[in-house]
Amino acid sequence: MKGTCLVVLLLTTFAGQCAERLRAEAGIGWEYGVIGSQVSLQTPLEPLEIFATVGVDGSSDSGGSFRGGMGASVFLTKYFAVSAYGGMNSTSNAYDGDVEHEFGGSTGIKIYLAGKNKPGVVIGASYLYDGEDWSPLASIAYRF
Repeated sequence: MKGTCLVVLLLTTFAGQCAERLRAEAGIGWEYGVIGSQVSLQTPLEPLEIFATVGVDGSSDSGGSFRGGMGASVFLTKYFAVSAYGGMNSTSNAYDGDVEHEFGGSTGIKIYLAGKNKPGVVIGASYLYDGEDWSPLASIAYRF
């Protein structure tokens, strides 16, 4: 678990220092793998960004899980984007040692308080499908 957290932190720091088209966010929410980071790449189509996510969920009920996925955001203004995300979590059961995989996705909105290309807080709301039910969720992150 400590190794995974270190990789997430290093990935976020590295991406935050990279090229102009690459951005990183660290946050809490479904699109961040519960607690994790998101690395975004600006595509040649100006309003479209694609992103990859890696994170962890330290839930004691399931023994913890590793999460990852990909998605896309379309910026309607420099402060507001709509996004779609799909991902998987890999859960290790603490009781019998089995590893289970679950898939899910979400669609939602994000508000970039400092703007698209500037460091700052990102607030989001999404509607997620976790493989069984639909649920509303919120997220908060910092964009580097």
